[in-house]
Amino acid sequence: MERLLNSRELGEVLGFSAAWVQDRFEAGELPGFRVSGRLRFRESEVLGWLEGKRAGAGGEAPATPSKRPPEGVVSLTPATPHRGGEDA
Repeated sequence: MERLLNSRELGEVLGFSAAWVQDRFEAGELPGFRVSGRLRFRESEVLGWLEGKRAGAGGEAPATPSKRPPEGVVSLTPATPHRGGEDA
């Protein structure tokens, strides 16, 4: 049987707080379940979720170009996407 992780343990693995893990679970974004009212996560399910988030797999992150465009060609993709806030 696969070991189950709690929110704190999963947060440590992912580099986030237990609160972030709980928020993502409550939003339906992170696979997990409750056992006697306590959140538990299967590492294999979370790894599958992470793979789905990778670029090229329908995830959130845009693909990183493997090489630069030829000299004189302008890339329309900004190096750092604008995430809101004040316009420069």
